[in-house]
Amino acid sequence: MKPITIQDVKVIVTQPAGSRLVIVKVITSEPGLYGLGCATFTQRFHAVVAALEKHLIPFALGRDVARIEEFW
Repeated sequence: MKPITIQDVKVIVTQPAGSRLVIVKVITSEPGLYGLGCATFTQRFHAVVAALEKHLIPFALGRDVARIEEFW
């Protein structure tokens, strides 16, 4: 069986009721399978977005979703 890999990661910045939130959507190689997470740090949300886009996302693309220990 071919491993499921990370194909793309979307960073969504939103501000419901004045709270800045950074939502992360991980899109996999399996059609319809994705993950959602929250990477919110309200005081420095721009720094979180930059860290995700410049460092974590390039590291994650193409990796097997089952190998989460590689992210630690």
